[in-house]
Amino acid sequence: MANDFSGNPWKVDTVSAVSAVAAGRIFNVYDIILTSASASGAAVVQDAAGVLKWEWSGDAVVYNVHDKFDPPILFNGLLVPTLTSGTLKIYVKQLR
Repeated sequence: MANDFSGNPWKVDTVSAVSAVAAGRIFNVYDIILTSASASGAAVVQDAAGVLKWEWSGDAVVYNVHDKFDPPILFNGLLVPTLTSGTLKIYVKQLR
């Protein structure tokens, strides 16, 4: 599978080219789901400026990590510099 930004949720399974696709977009993130993460896995989600917005690190096999944000988190661009395993499903609402 490859990163997919064509619908909602955005699906990220590799760190490459994520920032280029979502650069300059202003949006809210209201759910992040990490599926199929491995033991000792890690995931980091940042905005385009490198500000940490969400992170996870595990010590056992995890099938689903689901974080819901109320209120949603405001992003200006997207970076996923770390994703050691699994797939991130990022539910967004475009603002601009």
